Amino acid sequence: MASQWEIEYGYSDAVRSGDLLFCSGQVGLEADGSVPSDPTRQYELAFATIGALLEANGVGPQDLVDLTSFHVDYPNHMAEFMAVKAKFQEDARPAWTAIGAAALGKPGILVEIKATARIA
Repeated sequence: MASQWEIEYGYSDAVRSGDLLFCSGQVGLEADGSVPSDPTRQYELAFATIGALLEANGVGPQDLVDLTSFHVDYPNHMAEFMAVKAKFQEDARPAWTAIGAAALGKPGILVEIKATARIA
């Protein structure tokens, strides 16, 4: 079932192509759509959304092959980001690119994370 954002902006949160799952960039918003002021909370919420997309498609963090993260105010808060990323991916070691960005979808958003996973 498509989310409000998928319908409004004309995209898919995740698309399967062959044995790959491409997850669109996800940000860390609370359930009410608000942006947490705490960077760690934003990172946890963004990775939780990625995790839910992976799970819904029968894969998990161990199946990640690529992560791309876009950071406002880069490199500030990278220690917090790295801690949350390490907890999320556990022993997985996907390719990863971190990119500094001037701004993201809403004021206050610090990160957007997109992911690609291999489906066995």
